[in-house]
This record gives sequence, structure tokens and C-alpha cells, in this order.
Amino acid sequence: MIGGRIGTYIIVRELGSGGMGSVYLGRSRAGRPVAIKVIKAEYAADPEFRRRFRTEVEAARKVGGFHTAAVVDADPDAPQPWMASAYVEGPTLAKEVARHGPLDEKRLWALAAALAEALRAIHACGLVHRDLKPGNIILADDGPRVLDFGIARAAEGTRVTAERVAIGTPGFIAPEQAQGLEVTGACDVFALGAVLVAAAGGSAFGGGQPYGLLYRAVHEEADVSAIPAALSPLVVACLRKEWELRPTPEQLLDVCVERIDVAETATTEPMRPPQRAAKEPPLLVTRPLPSGSAADHPRSAGADPIALYLRSRRSRMSLILRNTLLVLVFVAFAAGGGLVHVAEGLRALAGFTAFLMLLRLFGLLSQSDGLVLNDLGIGVGSPTNLAVLRWSEATSVELRQGARDSVLTVRMSEDHLLPMAFLKPRWVRRSRDGAIHIRTAWMLPSAGTAPLAETVRSFAARHHVPATEIQDG
Repeated sequence: MIGGRIGTYIIVRELGSGGMGSVYLGRSRAGRPVAIKVIKAEYAADPEFRRRFRTEVEAARKVGGFHTAAVVDADPDAPQPWMASAYVEGPTLAKEVARHGPLDEKRLWALAAALAEALRAIHACGLVHRDLKPGNIILADDGPRVLDFGIARAAEGTRVTAERVAIGTPGFIAPEQAQGLEVTGACDVFALGAVLVAAAGGSAFGGGQPYGLLYRAVHEEADVSAIPAALSPLVVACLRKEWELRPTPEQLLDVCVERIDVAETATTEPMRPPQRAAKEPPLLVTRPLPSGSAADHPRSAGADPIALYLRSRRSRMSLILRNTLLVLVFVAFAAGGGLVHVAEGLRALAGFTAFLMLLRLFGLLSQSDGLVLNDLGIGVGSPTNLAVLRWSEATSVELRQGARDSVLTVRMSEDHLLPMAFLKPRWVRRSRDGAIHIRTAWMLPSAGTAPLAETVRSFAARHHVPATEIQDG
């Protein structure tokens, strides 16, 4: 690519790459620098993605404001679609924190105000960013700039993400986004809260694998201990689980302008703000936090870890191979049925079945399923299709281990129901008496996680749930 052309722009060098494509520094014919994002081939092969990409680019071109990088050109119909935006010089927020440490309170307030203003401009054009994170925020000389707005939306619902994969970055994704529910501007506000925690040197939902991050975003309160006390109410409000309780970007700005000195950007000699009588920090005009929220019980670094068990590599490869062979069989039946005089209806059914199995295969390639345990309960499924069997609703657990198979049986209270949207994996079944049976023979503990039997005993004892372990033959 270097030295070549994308549209009318000469490529100077690669700036970086991510999940959806690569970003290059280019120059226009008059020498103006631009940042060009070239979409990956798997997205380019999907007509639905191209249609969505074209719509999103048209909307993104309308976004103005001081805190975004303006979209200047695009070609959704190119062999690999691309979008060019004004090039902004400066490190990303992620690199700035990694190199020079956390931002102080003054810079955190300024960052919050700038991001709120950027989101207000983006949302006013009918867009939702969907992937606000430190890597998408440039710290330019004249203030932070938000990049990549309008691209993530184009990928949702297309072939590449047909298995309900959440678009976004684990650790910054809102609970409703992680669960595959409707994505609104409130998701960006949640991400803004997580970005501020990261800028302060913390991590709202800890570290580890994406599976654990998504789980904690949905089921646990955020850790805001790194945030200065004066800023904490604002961040806690952004990170509320209930999307309707989060503030709007406009409300965030109302709070931030009380804390930043806008005169400093207009003079060389910083002006001191007028002295005010001591008063409580301004609160957002929203409903109060519900009892038991992050404001009352912030999660500390010493909180109990999540125990994670994922499908073994051998089992995963075997399942992928079986699904691939079945797809090929149904495709062959659909394509060659005419040679053996198979009814047209059966051939069409075989083709449709092959398509559904192909979607399942993409899901198997993109994410793992498994079992996760913590003080809330036992989670079964994949990161975006997770059901939680709460300890408070469990009456007993039983782990039966045999030479060839093992099953974890969780007996729930009579009124317990699995979530309506939960797509039960084949390794999970429910018996007539309401018990949930989970096959665990192929599950392996992640790094630092104890064997399953030990973990089940520990959590069950802590929550006073009777536990039984049975060894067969």
C-alpha cells in the first residue's frame, strides 16, 4: 500500500490496524494530510455491509463540532471500502496514559467535557458511535478528538456478525449492547464513563479475557476507585446498568462547565476562576442511584475473581470440523439434487439449512462458549448469549464426574425461568423437574482458575447451597 493510491490520495504510511481494517496516513493532491480507514476484505464481501456503510458515511459527513475529525471523502463501492477523515496529529488517549501515566483531575474534567460535546454532535446527526474507547480518542494540541464514529453501525446485522456478536470493545461496552439489545446514545455515555476510569489509571471492569469483561459489564458494578472524589458521581451516573438512568451528553456538559476553566485556552497566562463559596459538587438532573449501586458498593481490586471454563481446543476444532462437513453435505445435496431427481422443495430446504449452519459456523469461529462462576451465580453460554443461574435461586448443585463425561446439575427454585432471549447451547438441557444439566467434560479452566469441582464447592459453601460430588466408575 505504501506509495500507492487509495482514491486520489497517496499513501504515506500505516498508522495502525484494528478489528475492522487498517488506517493509513495519506496526502491529497494539494498535500493535505488525511487518515484513511480501509475496511477488511470479509466485510467488503458483504453487500449488506456496503449498503450500511454508505448510509453511515453520509450521516458521518454531517457531524461537525470541535471534538471530532471531519469525514472528507469515502468510496463504499471500492473493492475494499474506505473512508477518509481529517488527519489529527497527536497520541491516542491509550498511548498517553501508557507512556505518561493517569490524567490528573483537571485534565479528566476537560476530557469529560470534550467527549460530552463530541457525543452531542454525533448524536445530533442520528449516529451512535458504538465503540468509544481510549484508542479512538486523539489528544490533539487543541483538545481531544473522537475518531471512527459511524463505522461500527455498518457491521451490525451483516453476515460477518450474524451470530449476535456485540460490536465494540469489551470493557467499554454497555450492558444492553453486550446482550445484543437495542443500541442507543446511552451506550456511548456508558463508554464515556469507562473511558474516564481508564484515563484515571483504572479499569472499570478489570482485565482478562473478553468473556469476563462482558460478563462483569452486565452483572457487576464498575470499579471507580481510580476516579477523584469530585468526579466520581458523574462517572457512576454514566456507568449505571439501566440505560434510562444515565445522563445525556447535554447534562454531562452542564456539570463539566462548572469544573473547567474555559479561559485558559484563550490566554497564555492561565486565569484563575473566581472564588466560590464552598458547596457540594453539582449533581446530574436524573433519578437517584438505586440502592446497592456502585456509589454504595464500589468494586475494589481485591474483589473475588471470576472462575472461567471454556471449550477445549480439541473439542472446539472437532465441533468446527463437524459443522463444516455438514455444511458441505447440505450444499452438495442442494446443488446436485437434480441429478438424482430430488424434489425442488427438498433442495431449497437443504440450501436454507446449509445457510443457517454456515451462520453457526461463523459464530463458532468468532467466539468461544463456556461456563463462568462468581458470587452472582453460574453463567452458561457465550459472551453475547449468557444466562445466569443465581445462587440465590439455586436449591442444590451436583457435579457427577465419569470416565467419559461429567455433568453439573443445578436445581433451581420452582418459579425460575431461563431468559426468553437465551439460545440454549446443545451442551445445556433442562429436565422436566426444572433442573439445569450442564455437560462439562470438554471445559478447561482458564489461567489462574481452580478445577471445576473445587470452584463449585467453594462458591456453593459461601452461598449456603448444598453441593454434592459424585464419581462414576
